[in-house]
Amino acid sequence: MITYTEKGAGLHEAITKAGHWLREADGQWISSNDAAVQAIIDGYTLADAKAARIQQVLAHAKALRDKVVAAVSPGEMSCWAIKRAEAVQFRATGDAAQCPVLSLEAQHRQVTLDTLVSKVEANATRLSSVEAVIGGVDGRHRDAIASLTTFEAVAAYNFNTGWPEV
Repeated sequence: MITYTEKGAGLHEAITKAGHWLREADGQWISSNDAAVQAIIDGYTLADAKAARIQQVLAHAKALRDKVVAAVSPGEMSCWAIKRAEAVQFRATGDAAQCPVLSLEAQHRQVTLDTLVSKVEANATRLSSVEAVIGGVDGRHRDAIASLTTFEAVAAYNFNTGWPEV
């Protein structure tokens, strides 16, 4: 017989992850293995509940980040830091020789280096801004969850607020 204590969805995930099941039927809790499931219930701590809820926040933040770059190839993204650094260097010096990647891209795009640097700057600003908001909201929710003191508060915490539209 199971003595159930509500500890949130993370508890049920832990039971499932351990290869067991738990459900309520006719007012009684039944499981695949009462001793094993009871041990999981008894051992599931507030820290475990917080960690499970924080994982949900991290997954949501990741999904938003992935949505922002969904149409971009990994090959293109791998060059963003180089292009950004070259754009900064070009603005500081005006020296095209300091910007070999952007110079070559501008040549093949048939635009001026200044035009391409402006596009890189605009894209970098847009990406950095949305990342800053996602990172800030993600951190705020994780901090709030870490400060909670009951299983009920962790389960009730709404982390779906404040995120940017992407």
